[in-house]
Amino acid sequence: MNLNLTTPKEPKNVKEWIKSFEQKGQTPGIDWASLNVWYGNQLPKYLWREWKNELKQVGFNWQRFLKILKYRTDQIILWSNNNMSWEELIKEIIKLINSPLGENIAKRH
Repeated sequence: MNLNLTTPKEPKNVKEWIKSFEQKGQTPGIDWASLNVWYGNQLPKYLWREWKNELKQVGFNWQRFLKILKYRTDQIILWSNNNMSWEELIKEIIKLINSPLGENIAKRH
């Protein structure tokens, strides 16, 4: 698969949304960093709005898109903490979508 997805404008409001939950969780045993980036699916919703037409053409639906994004949770955390640029994050997500794993997930029925 070789989708030529564009890099959307960085959603600073989504990053602020994620950061607003950073201090809310102090319960031991819970991966709050991951929970915070997935709470409300703000980043997946944003990217889906930007890319859904292209992604649907190759077999992705909303659920499959979420499934592929989970493999980049660590990098979404890095981005939300200003340890990775938006451009780097998007490059990694697009690379994963175009990988054999992405192709496999897109074609599942």
